[in-house]
Amino acid sequence: MNFINCGGNSSPELLRKTVIFWSENSYQHISSLLKSTNGTTAVLQPFFREQLKGFYESFVAINQAFKEKNMPNSSYVGFLRLNQGFINLLERIKFEGFSGYPVLQQSVFHYIYEQRYINAVFGNKNMAGNVLITAYFLPFLNQSINCFYNQMYFWSIIGAMHPSLIMGNNAFYNAINGYAKELLTEICNSFNRINFELSSLKKPIKKSALAQIFEEFKYLNITFLEFLKQIKQNSIKIFSSPSITRLPSDFYKGVDHMIGEHTLVAEINENIEKMLK
Repeated sequence: MNFINCGGNSSPELLRKTVIFWSENSYQHISSLLKSTNGTTAVLQPFFREQLKGFYESFVAINQAFKEKNMPNSSYVGFLRLNQGFINLLERIKFEGFSGYPVLQQSVFHYIYEQRYINAVFGNKNMAGNVLITAYFLPFLNQSINCFYNQMYFWSIIGAMHPSLIMGNNAFYNAINGYAKELLTEICNSFNRINFELSSLKKPIKKSALAQIFEEFKYLNITFLEFLKQIKQNSIKIFSSPSITRLPSDFYKGVDHMIGEHTLVAEINENIEKMLK
């Protein structure tokens, strides 16, 4: 059992694909920070901008090298070191950058969670003294239950953040209808409820108890993924005036980013479903 996708043992190819996925996600996070002020007067200090640009170039280089198979799979350790440096910078930005702008600060918190997740799925509990998820997240004797729980717990947090981040975009929020607003609010609340239910499970956790929550989690992820695709399709189901709605290209890049993550969750869920039967 590996902690990347709750499947079989970690293969060199799985490690390579994981570095490719998360290095791309990482430089997309940086691009978002460099470009987005969410219509505010918020600015990043020149020091932070230069540091972010350096990390951006490094993540792009690693992504390209692994795509071209120009690096041995053992080189993922270098990727984790780079990731830890990025986390340290984000921790500074959390307190020293975007002060007074909750939406932007929320984005920084969100990125910190996801970058820490990278360390966790690689089992890198020593890279940062306090990672979000590790093989020792809870005192389980069953590694598979541990992996299922950790993935559901983490992605329920992220699943609740994503609708909130989307609704924080004023142009998008003003363009969608009441049904879409209610659905996004319900998705956010439901992911939060799942996270609470998971944290409230009695230990040791029974497979049947986790399986019951998993069904709701799986359905909710599919529902949100479909909603994100409807945004890309400019669907009449969610936009008040879909024929004239035009949002900035960076917004759609953010939606693509979320689609990629929730597609990953759907793939992880396939492995979990097989093992919970």
